[in-house]
Amino acid sequence: MNKRARNRLIGVTAIILVVVAAVFFGSGAGTGAYSKTVAQVQSEKAKADTRIRVSGTVVAGSWDKKTNPMTFTIRDEGKTSGPTLKVIYTGDAPNTFGNDTVAIVTGTMASGALKADDMITKCPSKYSTNTGAETIDVLLSNAGGMVGKPIRLTGFLKAGTLKDAGAAERFLLQGTSEGGKSVGVKFEGSMPAGTKDSVGLVLGGSLGSGGVFDATSVSIVKK
Repeated sequence: MNKRARNRLIGVTAIILVVVAAVFFGSGAGTGAYSKTVAQVQSEKAKADTRIRVSGTVVAGSWDKKTNPMTFTIRDEGKTSGPTLKVIYTGDAPNTFGNDTVAIVTGTMASGALKADDMITKCPSKYSTNTGAETIDVLLSNAGGMVGKPIRLTGFLKAGTLKDAGAAERFLLQGTSEGGKSVGVKFEGSMPAGTKDSVGLVLGGSLGSGGVFDATSVSIVKK
């Protein structure tokens, strides 16, 4: 093959790769759905038979996992106001799902809502030092005096205890990575990226009268 033919082949190959990449990413990574923002969906009025993929932040308090199918509302990432979209989801949501989770949902529009059968969640990265945070031993040894008092609490996620948001106890926080005393934790937010069994956590919140820690924030211990 001469130099001119070789260069022509390289050029044609490059064009083909660009076209394939554009089709792949523009169609929702092979799902057949075009990616949209919430604002785009609400302004364009997608046809009922068109599959679309929409990314948005779950509006706090908009979801109810007791409904079947589950419904929730999303808004464009980084926005505190503006257009919202109701999502009717027929699948199983991951247990990291919660308030402020970024949900990427795929489905078809019907009566102003997105009927989705596929969802991927992106959890925010949250890290915090545990300097000055109370340990579980300290919390439990003075439980009566801790009820309702805003504190920072540190411990480790007990293996196999993480449940869906909305559960009376989202997970158990234990004293060491191997075990020790534990306390139930209620939390309806999005679990931070990197959440796994035995990971070190720092919680913000207060101890409830029933002995369950009501967390308003959950971060992974910054090493």
